[in-house]
Amino acid sequence: MSRLRWLVLPVFVLPVGWLLLTGFSRDAREVPSPLIGRPLPPFEAATLDGERLASDALRGRPAIVNVWASWCGPCVDEHPVLLGLEAEHGDELSVVGLLYQDEADAARRWLARYGDGGWPTLLDPDGGIALDLGVTGPPETYFVDASGIVRFKWFGPLSQQVVDEQLAALGVSGR
Repeated sequence: MSRLRWLVLPVFVLPVGWLLLTGFSRDAREVPSPLIGRPLPPFEAATLDGERLASDALRGRPAIVNVWASWCGPCVDEHPVLLGLEAEHGDELSVVGLLYQDEADAARRWLARYGDGGWPTLLDPDGGIALDLGVTGPPETYFVDASGIVRFKWFGPLSQQVVDEQLAALGVSGR
């Protein structure tokens, strides 16, 4: 019986130890996504300003799709980064917001309070776009290359460091 115990112990302890070690070495904000390396899912939706925007309109230059909501506290934290991004690189890339489980009027009030960067914000009343993207909750940001391929997904508020690294990977000139 003691031989069996010594056989079972490594079979259990080694896999659990490996999972713990590899789990602690990852950044929890880097959420794996099946979209990485694949085309941005197609969409067409109304924006906060009443226009319509289709995913095809984003092709030809890099794009950042930012999922946010007016009730999202961390979205307030990342908003200055997005405003700076639009001001500095708005001619080199497209920034698009996706309103997640929220009302258009609440989003308009939020933008009036924290600043409207001028980029379109998609309305997703049935959650179909968010579902296609695999959104788990705001804020989440998808970095898409000029050919429409998703290259990176970030969960949580963006930092300037993440933006700089991902823009460089997309070929957008740095500061």
